[in-house]
Amino acid sequence: MERRFAGMSLRKLLLIGGSVVLWLAMLAALVIVFGMDDQAEQEAVFGSLEGRFLSDTTMELDGRILHYRENEVTNYLFIGLDRDDVTTFSGHQNGGQADFLVVLSIDRVRRSITPLMLDRDAMVEMQTYGVFGHPAGKRVMQLCLAQAYSGVNIPGSVNTVETVEKLLQGIDIHHYVVLDTTAIPLVNDALGGVQVTLQDDFTSFDPVMTEGSTLRLQGKQAEFFVRGRMTVADGSNASRMARQQQYLSGLLEQFRSTVKGSQHRLNEVLEALEGHMATDAGDNTLLHDVNAYDDYQWQPMHTLEGVHTIDEYGFAEFWVDEPALKKCVAGIWFK
Repeated sequence: MERRFAGMSLRKLLLIGGSVVLWLAMLAALVIVFGMDDQAEQEAVFGSLEGRFLSDTTMELDGRILHYRENEVTNYLFIGLDRDDVTTFSGHQNGGQADFLVVLSIDRVRRSITPLMLDRDAMVEMQTYGVFGHPAGKRVMQLCLAQAYSGVNIPGSVNTVETVEKLLQGIDIHHYVVLDTTAIPLVNDALGGVQVTLQDDFTSFDPVMTEGSTLRLQGKQAEFFVRGRMTVADGSNASRMARQQQYLSGLLEQFRSTVKGSQHRLNEVLEALEGHMATDAGDNTLLHDVNAYDDYQWQPMHTLEGVHTIDEYGFAEFWVDEPALKKCVAGIWFK
């Protein structure tokens, strides 16, 4: 080192030394700015995965902020229409009404499927549309009426989906399936009938449907059992929902035992529904989801708590218990 700089003047040595010092200072600055800061940033960002994949959709419950498990679930909304044809209606307030509504939540983490039945008379805020299909403000009405309102490129079923999403604290309904009244006996018979014990008298519909009898429903009997209202029991939708819950539980059990592992039987059921079902999910999607989650554990049917009343015009109303609703939704969809 001494020999290398032996012939240089003091001035040159100082200039070289100054340049080296300046270069080292700049290098140190770069290390500090782009090295240490970057390391700190990496530690802040990559040091923990907690909260990284949480949804922006949240709810507060018991002082805690819960996040929607949006990447873990797929939700279907099944709508039972009060009409015998799902394909011919259109226009202002001509979409029919929803006789029953069931949300099926497929949970890929818990490997389970949870059904939630919604009361058709639940009082909820919904979007309404005018004669020409343009938004006409929001009103609080029975949930079943959302199906009646359609807008420009907004079918009544989409309006029902959006209303249900709002009711259930902002969860996503990924697909809807609408069935008309004639679909009930078709599905029932395609699965070999559903066995029930009649808690009410249905002889006004069919003489063999006596109170207390146990029978396997066939054909129109299934429709009578699921849809009968005014002349059955107290004529309320609450008692009808209890029957619908009983029937759907039996139908799901029959579906599992009949279709499980049999693509042929599944195709038969879908073929029986041709022309009586409308959905925004293609056949391939339905087939995939039925097959993919064939071995999932079915949870008991959930319902919402609340109070049934009659308004001044004689129409039934169901006012949802909000705290109970939040607990129910949190248990199924939030963490």
